[in-house]
Amino acid sequence: MTRTAPMRRSPGGRRCVVKVLLTEDELASLRGLSGVGGVSVQRYLVESAMSGSAANAAARRRAAVDARAARVVLKGVANNLNQLTKWANANHVLPGRLERLGDDLARAVAVVEETSSELGTVFRDEHQSRRGVGGSAPP
Repeated sequence: MTRTAPMRRSPGGRRCVVKVLLTEDELASLRGLSGVGGVSVQRYLVESAMSGSAANAAARRRAAVDARAARVVLKGVANNLNQLTKWANANHVLPGRLERLGDDLARAVAVVEETSSELGTVFRDEHQSRRGVGGSAPP
């Protein structure tokens, strides 16, 4: 199983052990769910418990991976745009496709901002409902 990101270190390590007894069907189900999330069964259980929802824990992890990937792509595009504008300033002429590249970059930034905003709303609402703020979550 491939881990999507390394776990953060905990000062003093992780020393507490919890034992969970499962049926074969429950274990198979957990293996499938954790496999989709790209984590071990143990990590899946921890993230599910700590986030209040297994689906939200997986969504948060995927969102973080997607956000990092989008950031890398945008940094590359911005770097290319910067190099092209430097060349254009030095040669006093614009490359033929510079406007199109700028438009593409603007659209990509808009998509990332919109997605980021939507994810922030989803996770903020989830956090508030777990705390019993502004929703009908149990105390």
